[in-house]
Amino acid sequence: MLVTSPVYSFESDAFPVLGDEDAATNPGVYGKALAEWMSAKLTEGGAGAKAPYAEDWGWCVEIAGHPHPTGLACTGEAEEGSTPTWRVYAFVDLGVLGRFRGGQEAAQRTVDDLSRKLKEILSTAPSISKLLIDEEAP
Repeated sequence: MLVTSPVYSFESDAFPVLGDEDAATNPGVYGKALAEWMSAKLTEGGAGAKAPYAEDWGWCVEIAGHPHPTGLACTGEAEEGSTPTWRVYAFVDLGVLGRFRGGQEAAQRTVDDLSRKLKEILSTAPSISKLLIDEEAP
């Protein structure tokens, strides 16, 4: 069972697409520079973020010190001639049996805490514009 935060979407030229980084994800899916930046920002704030790794849907930043896989999903599209659009959300993956073992409330608290950190980081970064928070996604 996946517990997620709202999806934070925004525009920014601050996260360059690095060569053929989409070879590690699906074609046209980027976010390595964004994930590296988010990892550094969370680590600065004491969250214990690990180095990002590629998934087919984008880049994952795992957060250490949690009983279940916890992290950020970072992804975006960069069309030539336009400002890239990025999306980030926090998650805790309880697994198939996690909900039945009483982990859902703790997972929701963890996701809520990460979501507050995301909102603070993204809303105060001068390089980010058009920040939207989608409460219904993912």
